[in-house]
Amino acid sequence: MKPRKKLISAALGVSMLLVATGCSPNQSQIFQASMNLGNANSLQEHTTLTFQADGSGFSPSDQQQVDRVLAVLNNAKLDLDVKSNSNEQKTASTAEMEMKLALQGMNIDVPVWVNSNMEGKTPEVTEIVKVPTLAAASLPSQFASKEYMVFKPFDKAAENIDATAFMNLNKNLQAATMQFLTAYAQQFNPDIDVIDQGVKDIETSKGTVPARIYEIKLNDAQFKKLIRYAVNNFVQNADAMNYVKELMDSSLQFSQTPDKDEIISQFDQAFAQFKANRSAFLSQFNTVMDKLQNVTILGDKGIDIQYDISSGYVVKESGTVDLKLDLAQLSQFMNTLPPTLNAQGQQTSEQKDAVQSSTAKGTLNLAINFATDVSDINSLPVIEMPQVDSSNSFDYQDLVNSLNANTKVKSSVK
Repeated sequence: MKPRKKLISAALGVSMLLVATGCSPNQSQIFQASMNLGNANSLQEHTTLTFQADGSGFSPSDQQQVDRVLAVLNNAKLDLDVKSNSNEQKTASTAEMEMKLALQGMNIDVPVWVNSNMEGKTPEVTEIVKVPTLAAASLPSQFASKEYMVFKPFDKAAENIDATAFMNLNKNLQAATMQFLTAYAQQFNPDIDVIDQGVKDIETSKGTVPARIYEIKLNDAQFKKLIRYAVNNFVQNADAMNYVKELMDSSLQFSQTPDKDEIISQFDQAFAQFKANRSAFLSQFNTVMDKLQNVTILGDKGIDIQYDISSGYVVKESGTVDLKLDLAQLSQFMNTLPPTLNAQGQQTSEQKDAVQSSTAKGTLNLAINFATDVSDINSLPVIEMPQVDSSNSFDYQDLVNSLNANTKVKSSVK
């Protein structure tokens, strides 16, 4: 379930940033359809990302290095297939994710399965990864011949974990997140134009279905304006701050780390300090955003995203993010920032490097094209967990222990 939750959370976050508002019907339609997808008990998703990159204007020696790096990235392709099932109570779930990465002359395939059950006395979570051939070649000999790696995050600490409390924590956090997003959307009002392209027939796994198409376009200036608005709105919103505090407190309270109390105390102090200094933070942030106006982030195509909504769900999402980085502009921008000092009152090495690179030149362009198709919503796609035993798999913790032991041996030899 973890891969699906991470993907859905990321999608909800992006959707909220782009479309959550209480005054635009078009934006509200996308937001609600994204929320519906997050509440689905099962689904199947296929996402494809492709990349096109180029660089120009560098010194001859730098240009050669840039060309070599971009040759690997250029025309790279990432395919991500996700299937997930959960019961109505969200207490048991199974997920399968397969990542396929195609680079220049190289293909990497990483299937992952996750099974979780919070219905017993202790939480049970099993993650199985099919080890890529490329990675297996670098493993110690006792692991290299095994096909799968098994990770059970709660195995060692399960006896100290109350499954009911853990399940309630997850349910409460999910409910709090949905409640917060819905309420927050009512006052989040960015100046974004969402275009209604009308109803069109689209092809899905169930055949041709009607869908309403919405499109969002942002150029460089609009994107920066959105970032400024989103950060200022979130930091100044009391409900947003309370949500962050609740989220972190709940997560930290359930932590099994031995220094949990100290970590919670440090977080509470840092959070209280941040709240007290919000005005100063926003003043500095807005000053940085003012200076960032002279730095190009998006190319001519900007951000262009299309949402296809059918039966109340986002069933297709596609678009392009056109990034552009001018190193001379970036260098000038870094030189205008106030120096960042370390604990000894000295300028950090990162900013020193930025200042020293004031003669940097060259432009990098990266176009990211993506498309996601969603199917089998609430239709229980078939997920088969692989059968693993000691003959075809190894435990992740055993691998970590082996690597740590080898490191200690090498250190003692030195």
